[in-house]
Formats: sequence, structure tokens, C-alpha cells
Amino acid sequence: MKNRVTGILLLLTALVTSCQTDDKAEVTPANTSVTSRLIGTDSIATGSFLGIPVHAEASLAYQAIQELQSKGVSYLNIVGNVSSDLEQLHNRIPLYSYILLDRNQGTDSGIQITLESGKVKSIYLNSGAKLTQWPSNSRPESSVRLGDNSGDLYEKFVRIKAQSSYGNKFERIMLLTKDISSSYDRVMAQSPQWYFVNKTGSLWDQIQVYLKDGRVNYIKVSHYKD
Repeated sequence: MKNRVTGILLLLTALVTSCQTDDKAEVTPANTSVTSRLIGTDSIATGSFLGIPVHAEASLAYQAIQELQSKGVSYLNIVGNVSSDLEQLHNRIPLYSYILLDRNQGTDSGIQITLESGKVKSIYLNSGAKLTQWPSNSRPESSVRLGDNSGDLYEKFVRIKAQSSYGNKFERIMLLTKDISSSYDRVMAQSPQWYFVNKTGSLWDQIQVYLKDGRVNYIKVSHYKD
């Protein structure tokens, strides 16, 4: 869980988005622990790292990252995975575990939805307020509720968007964090960067996979120690 929270917070920092995760951890510049310190960095422009081949197509890189589940890696953060077209997200929403809905300029009332095991685990406003459903006064079929199946979210989003009070929350739909046990999303290849955290004891690495034209361009590894 710590790896997941660290990854989400690093992604939000990169996007300059002031939000909170389901653990309500505070966003910090490079990691979530004030005792962690950077001990070195590496940049890999040839070969591979953790089985992720440089210059490989994004789909093959994703397969390599999926193999890291045996090392405890569960989530992959996708930078710039933003859309304003809800219809295009119909089959993609269940592939992700962290979704942000908001106006283009960002508001305290933006919605953060965390999914786990195919169900809604938590709902927060950007202000940090914890919700059990959103919108709070809508009927079950027109609101997102704790325990909802991820496969039901698209139809619920369509109904919520049709409500004049909430339609503007779909100006910016961000699919931020991907559960790597789920299948590949080809739109991921358009992202400039993926990244995740790999932790072993008191040592942990932030692995940033930079993409260009749908292929891995290079990999940057930042080494930290708690």
C-alpha cells in the first residue's frame, strides 16, 4: 500500500495538482517520508532495467512491468492521461484504480475515486472531505457509491454528467493510476511518462519510464533510502 500511495503522490506532484489520496497523505516534493533521502540516480538509454527494454513498444514495456508483480509492484502511474470525452473512456475506466474528475482550472470540489479489486474503495473531494457517495443527494443509479463495481461507473458518470450541477466536473477526466493486473490500455502509449515505486526493505526506487512516439525512450531511476 505504501508503494501505491508514494506513486500516486509523486504523480500528483508532477501534474501540479493539489489533491489527497485515500490515505489523505500530504503531497511532498519527492517522496512521502521526511526521513527518506536521495542516494543516487541512474539513466538507462540502452538495454533494459528490471526487464523493461529501452526502445521497446509501449505494449511490450507494459508486459514487462506486469511481470514485476512478483516483486510487489501493483500500480503504474500514467502522466498526462487526461480526456474531456467521457464516451471514449467507456471500456477504459475499469483498467484504472485512481480517477480524478474536475473542471479545467481545478477546484476544491473535484472528485477523487479510488478503486480496489474492481470496486470503489474511497471517494474524496480535493478539499480532503471524505464521502460515501457522489453526488450526495442523488439516487443510487445516478451517483458513485462505496462498493460500486468499476464496470458500472461509466453509465453512472453519463447520468451524473447530464445533471447541470455536475456536468462541469467532466471537463477534465484523469485516469491517473493503473492496476497492472488489468489489461493494457493502448492510450497509455501517448503518455510522455509512466512511473512506479519498487521498494526493498529500507531502500526504494522511483522508476520513470519516458516514452516517445509510442516507445520507451529512456528510463530514469532515483534511489532513495528511508
